[in-house]
Amino acid sequence: MIFILFALLNGALIAIARALNGRLAVQKNALYASWINHLVGFVALTGVLLLAGLPTGVADVPPLLFFGGAIGALYVSLNSYIVPKLGVTMATLLVIAGQMVMSLLLDLWLGKLPWVFNLPMLLLLTGCLLLVFGFYQLLRAR
Repeated sequence: MIFILFALLNGALIAIARALNGRLAVQKNALYASWINHLVGFVALTGVLLLAGLPTGVADVPPLLFFGGAIGALYVSLNSYIVPKLGVTMATLLVIAGQMVMSLLLDLWLGKLPWVFNLPMLLLLTGCLLLVFGFYQLLRAR
């Protein structure tokens, strides 16, 4: 149960961060907003790590796994750019649609979901496609 609450809190915090970064991007630009986001996040996380203890074994991490940080920076920059143009709600819904499609593809590729075409898998694929198509139609109607 606590994980559900944490996930909901995480979603709320993402929406707030998107709105704040979007406002900063309007005043400056998306890259500036992303830089401020990551600079403040770095300082805050460094403070937490200094209090909790610095992680060990960083040299043992495969270098490919560090690209998550670059993807995260790109994610924040893109959000800072699109939120002022689409609004927080539409940007969030489109990001969620993209996350669902990519999550499905990754779980299929990594073997977390079976490569079978039974009814549950067909419904999952149909749901993802309908979600993306629905958002496309909403944007087209604007």
